[in-house]
Amino acid sequence: MAKVKVLIASGISQEVADMLQDAPSEMEINFLPEGAALSDHISDVEILYGVVSEDALPHAKSLQWVMQPFVGVERSMYPAFKESPITLVNSKRLYGPQLAEHAFALLLALTRGVNTQLELMREKEWKWLPCVEVSGMTMGILGLGGIGRAVAQRAKAFDFNVIALDPEPMEKPDTVDELGQLDWLPEFLSRSEVLTVCCPITPQTHKLLSDAEFDALPEGCFFINVSRGKVVDEDALIAALQSGKLAGAGLDVTYTEPCPPNNPLWTLPNVILTSHTAGASQNIAKRAMQTFLDNMHRYVNGESLINVVDKEKGY
Repeated sequence: MAKVKVLIASGISQEVADMLQDAPSEMEINFLPEGAALSDHISDVEILYGVVSEDALPHAKSLQWVMQPFVGVERSMYPAFKESPITLVNSKRLYGPQLAEHAFALLLALTRGVNTQLELMREKEWKWLPCVEVSGMTMGILGLGGIGRAVAQRAKAFDFNVIALDPEPMEKPDTVDELGQLDWLPEFLSRSEVLTVCCPITPQTHKLLSDAEFDALPEGCFFINVSRGKVVDEDALIAALQSGKLAGAGLDVTYTEPCPPNNPLWTLPNVILTSHTAGASQNIAKRAMQTFLDNMHRYVNGESLINVVDKEKGY
């Protein structure tokens, strides 16, 4: 029987490549040669680890499913791929730990004045600064997928009251005190002393947070975004920061990336900006490959794949 052809088209370390020894015996694993065009190597590939570019898709005559070793699927949401029968798998629920850690790093840096203290340290200036205690505050989590749930778990450890909002109906986890859907957005925002954005970018969430939404937040709210910059109307965010409506913002993402040099977010004193690094972790590549391996075994056993993306919803 002919083997199932698998192509690894995303760069991986030798340590991660060695994990492929646990692939099912029915699989023939190949690697895309460095510098080679995907379109020249994909015609008989049944499973791809990477991204099918729009120019390569017409050559993918045998492709059944693709796994992206990251969460965001925007690069795959072109019409021809969305309309194709090819199954898309991503790495959702694998990035929660490090993204949640980064969200709290940004929040605590803001509430404890760490960014200002670093500047004082460079000037060798010993100065007392006021700080904000987060214990007992209400954190609103926008998006309760893998990232949102990881944030909620850590928020409970900091004694937050945790409320969450997600467009999908789901059972409320124990780490969340109240859970609602999009029709609850106005009240959800009005109670969120810390608002943490953990949702993907979809037509439904594009610029979901604009002037009215920032106006609905409590005065002096802290805003954290570790998911997608395009969820936010950036002009509205900047206005809320400049007016003092927001006490501060910790941002790992911006509407345009890299963040343009003339964007006020670079210089606002109540902003901490990191360069879309929240997903970085020494463990994520191994977690993604393990999910790929699990799905290969599921595939040969005729079982449903995990982490399948709804191509219409975009997540």
